[in-house]
Amino acid sequence: MFENVISQPAAVLLMDDIRGSRLPPSILFSGPSSSGKLTAALELARSLSCKNADAPWQCECPSCLRHKELVHPDLLIIGSRNCYLEIQASAEAFLRSQTQASRYLFIRAVRKLTLRFHPVLQEGDESRFSKAASLLADIEEALEEFSPRRPIESDSEALKKKVESLKNLAGKLEDDFLTDSIPVSQVRNASSWVRLSPAGKRKILIVENADRMQESARNAFLKVLEEPPENVAFILTTNRRGAILPTILSRVRTYAFVERSIASQHEVISRVFRDVPQEGSTLDAYFNRFLPVSPEQISAAASAFLNGILLDALDEGRRPLPALKESLRSDSAPRMDSDSGAPASILAILNRCKPSIVWTLFLSRIARYMRDALRNDSADAREISCFSRWTVLLRDASDSVNVYNIGAQAAIEKLREEMKAAL
Repeated sequence: MFENVISQPAAVLLMDDIRGSRLPPSILFSGPSSSGKLTAALELARSLSCKNADAPWQCECPSCLRHKELVHPDLLIIGSRNCYLEIQASAEAFLRSQTQASRYLFIRAVRKLTLRFHPVLQEGDESRFSKAASLLADIEEALEEFSPRRPIESDSEALKKKVESLKNLAGKLEDDFLTDSIPVSQVRNASSWVRLSPAGKRKILIVENADRMQESARNAFLKVLEEPPENVAFILTTNRRGAILPTILSRVRTYAFVERSIASQHEVISRVFRDVPQEGSTLDAYFNRFLPVSPEQISAAASAFLNGILLDALDEGRRPLPALKESLRSDSAPRMDSDSGAPASILAILNRCKPSIVWTLFLSRIARYMRDALRNDSADAREISCFSRWTVLLRDASDSVNVYNIGAQAAIEKLREEMKAAL
């Protein structure tokens, strides 16, 4: 039980509560990114469904075998997640080692994405889901090639092609159809699902990034928490506990996940992903290696974007922001061509913000330049006020792409004009 959750004290608390029959039906895993919250949630789901009291990871009861492949009928996941990087890292781990453990790792990484398109969640919203149906069918067909009951493809080139094909299908599904928020229709459908009898011991609903529920979704979810059905476990996760509705917090027990030490993060990289960690590298930095654009390119794009805004302001006779200029000048990011601040050039640098996490990282880098500028003694009240307005605009720009599915080009053009106007 919880053998696959590395260096998290919360796992010990969970085991104690399970063995002491003290585990409540509704819980919240709160902690930083890459701290193992979803891994622990899925392991808890398996443990609660296992035929054996100790629920060892190597258990081969029918329930555990289905949970390991994430195909158990009593498991449902809703909520947003950037799946692309984990799928890429897991695929590379499988190609490197070609073991049963790495095969499960790859299968599970893909199904962490596809479970969010479960037929149960489609009811009442068939028009949107129907567009994803053919992709989902292709992914499930491709996953059959990696079934743990089949021998691993011996031809390395053929195996690589199959892995690449599955990665591409999953990437398209995530980019085109996965939104950043949790719509009320999914919460209502999940609430109806948990009221049905389980196929096994109990149903488990995992709500990932529960803080991103829309207001109507939060209210709908609160209703089912107030009167939870029997034989159901609710597992919520969040990076921002303070953003969870207080009335929801009052009905869940929080298990705090800590930021793991660098040594523990290296253990995850070596044990789980079968790779050699770089000195001082975090898990987030390790995952970012699998992006189609490098961190240096993202920094260069953010720098060019901000420099373009400052140059336009100067041309229009407005005083530029001295602390921000200094922050950009002292940065080590590579300099781009003179026209690289144009939206089209930014998008070209950023691979048109595919996958969507590139857009998030781009906005985060802009925010970091602003934070660096605030540490400069030359930052005055005008600049601080401007950064406050820009912070709101960055948040809106993030939502426009990740929640409302606005195209990256339209979003970056709008952001540029709004930031110029806020100078």
